[in-house]
Amino acid sequence: MTRQGGPVDRRVVPQPVDEVARSAVFTLMAPGWIPPEHRVTQAYGFCFTAAGEVVLVATAAGFWNLPGGQVEPGERPPETLVREVAEEACAQVISSRFLACQHVWDPQAPAGPRSHYQTRWWARVELQPWRPAHETVERRLVLPERVVGALSWRRKEIAAVLLEQALAAEHAYQP
Repeated sequence: MTRQGGPVDRRVVPQPVDEVARSAVFTLMAPGWIPPEHRVTQAYGFCFTAAGEVVLVATAAGFWNLPGGQVEPGERPPETLVREVAEEACAQVISSRFLACQHVWDPQAPAGPRSHYQTRWWARVELQPWRPAHETVERRLVLPERVVGALSWRRKEIAAVLLEQALAAEHAYQP
């Protein structure tokens, strides 16, 4: 049982969350469906430079991810994206667009909600000098066709579907 509300993206089946040692599931929701903001815990972005490269960031443990992070109290998800991209990727968000979200069903979560959403965004960014302020230790620019393979996510199906949506947003972008 995955207690999400709203329409599910049927292109990808729910995925086990391999990063935790308990029964948890990611379900990609239909493109454009927006969850209630009070149930959103994260905002992460496919951040494109003007040259068409995608920004990835790494932690000290070598985990490559999209820039983004936790929604802070009083913050809306689009604000989280802007703040986290600045902190983690040392980049300024010029424009952004909501793509989709994934529902997380984690019935045995030791702390935090058992059912919540993580938002995913397309963003156009301008890189700033590399002076990371938080947990990231490296920034990498990757061609779009190499993004899914470069991510440290164990399961790549959701990433591939989200990248497809991000590429459509990037092609539609007009400064």
